[in-house]
Amino acid sequence: MPRGSIEQVARAIEEYHRILITWHVDPDPDCVGSGLALQMILEAMGKEVTCISPDPLGDWYSFLPGAHRCKVYSLKIPLDFSAAIVVDCEASRCGGLSEYLMSGLPVINIDHHGTNPGSGVAFYVDPAAAATGELIYALRDHWQSPLSQDIATNLYAALAGDTGTFRFSNTTASTLRIASRLVEAGAQPAEIAVHLYENRPYEAIDLMRQALNTLEISADGRAAWLNLTMEMLDGQQWIGQHSEDIIQFPRMIETVQVAMLFREVDQGSTKVSFRSRKDIDVSAIAKQFGGGGHVRAAGCTIDAPLAEARAQVLYAVTRELNPSI
Repeated sequence: MPRGSIEQVARAIEEYHRILITWHVDPDPDCVGSGLALQMILEAMGKEVTCISPDPLGDWYSFLPGAHRCKVYSLKIPLDFSAAIVVDCEASRCGGLSEYLMSGLPVINIDHHGTNPGSGVAFYVDPAAAATGELIYALRDHWQSPLSQDIATNLYAALAGDTGTFRFSNTTASTLRIASRLVEAGAQPAEIAVHLYENRPYEAIDLMRQALNTLEISADGRAAWLNLTMEMLDGQQWIGQHSEDIIQFPRMIETVQVAMLFREVDQGSTKVSFRSRKDIDVSAIAKQFGGGGHVRAAGCTIDAPLAEARAQVLYAVTRELNPSI
């Protein structure tokens, strides 16, 4: 069930003029496309809006209209806003910006992750939405704001990114109706798909090759996982789409119900991404380790070396797949 409402969020936003928009670490097409679209909608209403990403976007996001205006958080950026809008996550997942967001600044939260309880002066969390982009579209609809080609492109990328270009089980009739309207407004599905899936540098493909060399599968064939070390990354900038690119492969194995990607952040910290199919709720597994997400896609960060974190997670996954153990 949704928590909060679009109407509450709209009223709260209308009260503020100088607004920060931000999103989660390891940004993906949904949070970035949603944030950039919202910036354009609010600027058309006469508001002063700045998008700040907690992590660099890199060249991969340059096809999104307005991405060049997005700032990357650093201590040098003055933070002097009347309110903040956090999209696609809770304020605690915004990296270096979290402390500022939780310091008493009025925060408005728009998200579609079921593990987000909703917080701030106003919030709208709808786990039934395929992407936060759907909620930004609904907010624009509430205000009856113009739907420019740039806004449509950002929102279409948001929807396409979180639905695997409408292949995943979260795709609904509403998702496809919204996508149709975005195409009518000028979004180019083929061009966006090329940027999302067919426009990788050699280094990104080589990273997939190295990750696939670590592929392991459980004895019963129901779980499979990959590892990524700092040495493999070799200083490459990590973006959220890397997770989707790489974790799809163990999930393709016909017997696999839970796929995992273990990424070494540093020698004492490991990022874990989960994907599932059938009736396995990986958000419940991620929540055991302080993370969250969706039933079919979730993640967490564990303060432990990769091998230790992997052992903890595999034990939890085994228990989930075999409740009688």
